[in-house]
Parts: sequence; C-alpha cells; structure tokens
Amino acid sequence: MKNYLGWLCLWPLFVQAEQAVRLASLDWPPYTGHQLEQQGETTVLLRQVFASMQLELQTEFLPWSRAIRASEKAGGLYSGYFPEYQTYNPKFILSDSLGVSELGFVEATAKPLGQLNVALLAQFQLGVVQDYVNLTLVDQMINRGQLKPQLALSDRQNVLKVALGRLDLAVIDRRVLLYLLEHDTEVKRLATDKVQFNSSFTELKTLHLALRREPAHQQLIEKFNQHLQKVKSGSAAILQVSD
Repeated sequence: MKNYLGWLCLWPLFVQAEQAVRLASLDWPPYTGHQLEQQGETTVLLRQVFASMQLELQTEFLPWSRAIRASEKAGGLYSGYFPEYQTYNPKFILSDSLGVSELGFVEATAKPLGQLNVALLAQFQLGVVQDYVNLTLVDQMINRGQLKPQLALSDRQNVLKVALGRLDLAVIDRRVLLYLLEHDTEVKRLATDKVQFNSSFTELKTLHLALRREPAHQQLIEKFNQHLQKVKSGSAAILQVSD
C-alpha cells in the first residue's frame, strides 16, 4: 500500500513532464531572449499557443548554431527550436508563420551606400552572422563565391564593426538593429548616430517554429497550426476593439 500511495504522489509529476514542450532558441531581441520581458514577443506567442493546447513551453536560450544542433538529436533535450526562416531542412518540420522579419543591411551614416544592387554588393566588405539565413540573393552570391563575408557570432558584433569602420555593411533585421541601438549599452555608446538601416534592398521573411521530423512532431505541428490561427485571430480582434 505504501508503494502504491508513493506512485500516486509522483503521478502528477509525470503528467506535468509529459505536458511540457522543450525548445531551444537564441538571444535575438526583440523576438527572443532570456533577458527580455517574458523572453521576447515570439516566445510569448508560442507560450500562448501551447497553453491553449494544454501544454507548457520550456525554452532554453543557446548560441544559434548550438540550438539547431541540439534540436537535431533524436531523444535529445529539445523537440525543436525557434524562430526559423522559411527554409527547407529535411530534419525539421516548420509551423505556419509566427510573424515577419524584414532583412536588410546596416551601414555607416558617414558612408551611406545608396541604392544597392548585385554589382555593388560584391565591392563592399560584408558581415554576416555565422549560420544565419541571409537575404536570398546574398546567400546565393556567397554560395557562388561572389561574396566572401566576414563571420560574426551576433548581430551586435556586426553593428559595432560597421560603426567602427571595420565593415561597409552587414545583414540584419530592421527591428533587431533598432532594438540594439535603443537598449544595448555598448551599441548605444559606440554606434548611436553612426549606423543606419539601408532600405534600398530588403526582403521580408516569415518566422516559424521548427520541430524535429518525427511522426509525433508531425501531429504536434498540425495541432499547433490550428491553435496558432485561433490565437492570432483572437489577438487581431482585441487590437481592433482597442482601436
């Protein structure tokens, strides 16, 4: 009887563990980040969707490359990662769109590059973040050997390099740049009024949840998409009422 009662006491813990979805992410404000309020706006959206599915979201923030590698391992700690752009990777299943990212370039205000095109890009020293997806044309040029960018570990490193004249431009999301300029102490000190977003050559990319390709995850992503649309519709209705 004592053993039976012991199992009954432990049963809620097993149920709770089964109802948790553990995902990897990165520090990419304002979308995601361990120091952001509620861990960033994309994390908030995922938490709302999973809550509507009676599931708890557990997120661990890692360097981007590590987040992807850790999510690839069958039976590993993470079922997947977020946010990912609309790319094809046979190891993962992507959700419907969580939102949109506007990709472009950060440039020096003292040396604005004007209207960018393919020919001009090849003339500049470009920075990209290691293992990030860039503008489609940029990645195509890199793959063809037409561009040989400098690699950085984060967007903030690239912003500082542009501000200090070590790069002509770097690929970045518009809102990420604005967030860094407003909230990052070092970027504010070294890059304020020294960098800006070049709007001449941009690309909108959708953001997604990526789950490791497994039968159970295929079912989970289908259910997630259904609840995602309901949560987004509910949020849109609230915004209309508030307007």
